[in-house]
Amino acid sequence: MIASRKSFSFYNKPIVKERKGVYNEASSIEGTEKLRYKIPRLELFDTQGLDSETVRSLKMMILAVGFGVIHFNINAGIAMAGYLRALGVTDFIFGLLFAIGPLLSPLQLAASYLLERTRQRKKMFMFAGFVQRVVWLPFGLIPFFIPMDALALRIWMVALFMFTAAFAGPFMNVSFFSLAADIVPEHIRGRYFAVRMRVSTVFGIFGGLMAAWILDNIDPFYSYAVVFALSAAMGTLDVACFFRVKFPEMTVQEKEKGDGFFKMIYDVFQNKPYMRFIFFMTIWWFSISLAGPFILVHLREGVQLSNTLIIAAVQIVPSICAVLAAAFWGRNLDTHGNKPVMQLANGILCFAPFLWVFTGNNAVSVVLVMLIGLMQGLLLPGFDLGVNNVMLGQAPKINRSMYFAMYFTITSIVGVAVGNATGGWLLENVFYHAEAAQFSLLGVTLTRFSYLFALTAVLRCIVVYILLPRMVNVKGERAIPVMELVRGIAADLRRGMAHRIQLLRRRKK
Repeated sequence: MIASRKSFSFYNKPIVKERKGVYNEASSIEGTEKLRYKIPRLELFDTQGLDSETVRSLKMMILAVGFGVIHFNINAGIAMAGYLRALGVTDFIFGLLFAIGPLLSPLQLAASYLLERTRQRKKMFMFAGFVQRVVWLPFGLIPFFIPMDALALRIWMVALFMFTAAFAGPFMNVSFFSLAADIVPEHIRGRYFAVRMRVSTVFGIFGGLMAAWILDNIDPFYSYAVVFALSAAMGTLDVACFFRVKFPEMTVQEKEKGDGFFKMIYDVFQNKPYMRFIFFMTIWWFSISLAGPFILVHLREGVQLSNTLIIAAVQIVPSICAVLAAAFWGRNLDTHGNKPVMQLANGILCFAPFLWVFTGNNAVSVVLVMLIGLMQGLLLPGFDLGVNNVMLGQAPKINRSMYFAMYFTITSIVGVAVGNATGGWLLENVFYHAEAAQFSLLGVTLTRFSYLFALTAVLRCIVVYILLPRMVNVKGERAIPVMELVRGIAADLRRGMAHRIQLLRRRKK
C-alpha cells in the first residue's frame, strides 16, 4: 500500500489578492490594497473518494474515543485499584474481580450470532453501550449505602456492578468492531486509527490529571464517588456520539442466511491463519495479564507513590509519547506492513518489564517508572495498531462479527482472566514465600511483585521472539525482514532531515 502524505496536514489555500480598481468575486470593494486569507482546513485523515456522510461518521468516531478513553482509564487505572483496596479486597479477590469481564467474554459469541441474525447493529451498540457506561455511577456509591463492617456484602455489590458492565460489554464490542471493519477504508486504516489513538491520548492526559487531582484533594470514598461519576458521564458521551454515525448495511450472501450458530463457530475454527493469530494474542495477553492489575498495587504499596505521580508515570507520560509516535507507526504500517512493525516495536518493548524488578521504595524507582512509561508510549502504538489491522483485515466479510467474537472470547478468558487469577494466586501462594527468603539483585531486595514482573518479562520475550514470527502471517502482505524495515525507517528519517535542512537554508537566503 502506498502511504499518503495527506493525513493530519494543513492544505494550503490560495491567497486572494485584491488591488485598487480590480473587481474580484470575493469582493467588489475599490480602494487601498487588501489581502484576504482563507483559513486552512484541518484534515485528520485522507478523505479522497469518501462521501460526506462517511467522513462525518469517521470524525464522530474519533471524538467518541476521546470521551471513552477517560472512562476506560478510570475503570482500569489507579482509581479502581485504590477503590478496591479501600473496600478491603485481598490480592486473590482483586485478581478475580478484574477477571469478571474476561470470564463473561463468551457472551460475544451469542452477541455475534444475534447481530448476524437481526442485523440491528446500531440498536445493539447503543443499548448495550448506555447500560455498560451508566452502571459505574452507583458502583462508586457503594460505601454510602453499605456499612463498612459488612465486608462480604460490599464485595458482592462490587462484583454485581462489575458483572453488569461486563455482561453488556460483549454486545457493544462485537457491534463496534463490525462497524469499524465496514466503515474505515482499508487503505487508510493505519493512519486513521493512529489519528484516533492520538486524539484519545490527548483526552486521556486531561482526564488523568483531573482524576489525580480529585483523588489527592478530596477525602477517600467521596473522591472515588466523584471519579466514578465522571467515568459514567464520559462513557455516556462516548456512546452518544454514535447517534451521528452512519451504520452501513451488513454484508450478507444468500447462501449464508441459513448458517446456524455452530456452523458460524466451525467456520472460524476452519480459518487456520486467523486461529493462529488468536492463539498468539492469547499467549500475549496472558503474559501481560499476570502482572498487569498488580502494577498499580505495587506503585501504591511498594514504591509508595502518590496518585498524581502514578497517573503521571503510568498514564500521562505514555500518552504524550503515544501522541508523538502514533502517526509515525501508522505511516509505517501502511507502507511496510503489519508484521514487521509489530516485531520491531514489541521486540524492544518486551524488555521494559525487567525494569519493574528493580523498582522499590527509593528515588531511583521514580526514574525507572518514568522510563518504562516512555518506552510504552513510544513503542506500544506500533504493536497495538498492527494487531488492530490484522484483526480487522484478516476476518472475511461474511459473518465477520463472529470472527471478532471468537478473538475476544478466547483472548479474554484464557489470556486475561486466567492471567489475572494466576497472577493473584502466585502472589499469595508462591512468591509470598519467596519474598520471605529476602533475596537481593544488584542491591535491590526482591519482593513478591519482583518475581511476578520477572516472570511476565520472560514470557513476553518468548512470545515476541519465538511465537510472533511463526504464528502471525498476514494474507496479501509481503513479509519483509525487520532489519529491512529498520533500514527503510532510517532512510525515511534521513530524507526528512535533509528536506528540513534545505528549507532552513532557503529561509536564511
